[in-house]
Amino acid sequence: MSEGKYSVGESIIVVEASENNLDDLCKLCVPLERKSDPVFVRGVELKKIWAGDMLKRWGSVAKIAYVGESPAGLIQYTPVPDEMVVRIICIFVPCREHWRKGIGRRLLTSLIEDMRSPKSWFGGKPPSALVTKPFPGEKPGQYPARNFFVDMGFKQVEEDPSLLYYPLKHGFVYRPVERRRPNYVPQEDDKGKVVIIYSPSFCPWSYLFLKKSEQEVGKAVQGVHIRWINSSEEPTEAEKRGISEGVIVNGRLISSFILDDREAFINEVLTALRKSRL
Repeated sequence: MSEGKYSVGESIIVVEASENNLDDLCKLCVPLERKSDPVFVRGVELKKIWAGDMLKRWGSVAKIAYVGESPAGLIQYTPVPDEMVVRIICIFVPCREHWRKGIGRRLLTSLIEDMRSPKSWFGGKPPSALVTKPFPGEKPGQYPARNFFVDMGFKQVEEDPSLLYYPLKHGFVYRPVERRRPNYVPQEDDKGKVVIIYSPSFCPWSYLFLKKSEQEVGKAVQGVHIRWINSSEEPTEAEKRGISEGVIVNGRLISSFILDDREAFINEVLTALRKSRL
């Protein structure tokens, strides 16, 4: 672990993610008791694909914090060249025993210091800011992600209260580029069935959420045909539908998230199945 090591203390080090420690990066978020769960095994496989692609594309994707020889936390990020910023997509310290020990702070501090230097992603210039949209759902006793980032000096974007940024360039004010959200393009083939589209992801839990959606749909609607599409293996099938991930029911994209509101998700599924036309 000497190559690319960033020393931040006597017992905690922060290391760049690389081909040599992809297992640590991809398995860290999976609960120990579920390491052999086929759903999580598949989620880890998909994350390895994502991480490998990101490393080839950018040369950098994440940092891992180690306590002794054990991985204890991670921060994942991706460059956004047209905005001259780096987006933090996840920071996570999974085990309670490692909470409030400064691991998250050291991960973020390491990234901030790293991003003050020139990057090839931005034509040899350093990024102007770090940007993140913290997601809620912390466990009891876990420090809320939004509070953490604000305490570390991140500012709120006026146009979007859920979006935060840390200026690396003096006087920089982040103004996000407006992007068109992918829209599902209805397909005749999707009528009367459920289609679940998925892709390699930075989070091994993403596949679990889709499997949970499949289970709940199966309980609510007996005998419905469910088709899975891997957008990396069947790119044409995903492209013609206009999305790379989601649950489609009878030609309608479900907007409710199973973990946020199971009842709303099931009601939306049943309503979609009652529609006779695309």
